[in-house]
Amino acid sequence: MTLNNMEYWVLAQVGLEIVLVLLLIFFLLRIRSMTKLLKNSREEERSAAGNLAKLTDQLALLDTKRVSLEETLVLLSEKTSTLREQSAARRFDASGPYNAISPKSGGTSLRLQVEDLHLQGLSLTEISRRLGLHPTEVKMALDLARLKAE
Repeated sequence: MTLNNMEYWVLAQVGLEIVLVLLLIFFLLRIRSMTKLLKNSREEERSAAGNLAKLTDQLALLDTKRVSLEETLVLLSEKTSTLREQSAARRFDASGPYNAISPKSGGTSLRLQVEDLHLQGLSLTEISRRLGLHPTEVKMALDLARLKAE
């Protein structure tokens, strides 16, 4: 072998070592980026687990509120039915103050019924309750009756 051939072999070996060093650097950078990705994924898993815990707590809170609302709804429906029963009992109670003097029905006009009840001595509010009218309507019917009488 001559010296020239030996230089080529040394140059080739140095070139191969440079390529190996570059490959080593490339793979080290690659491993570094993979570890960063793993750290990020672990942090995301932790935050997801924390979010899951928060969501389960909120779900439990919502469930207790739902149960409470259902109980309130049951109580309200019971009170509503009780009030309806009381209202129905008052309407059909013949001895009640509203039905002591019943208005004439059977074709007579409301104006005549208002006049009749007024002649029996009932007040405007009692007449309006009895006939289901607004007190202003009762007053207007009585005013019309007075005007008609004049």
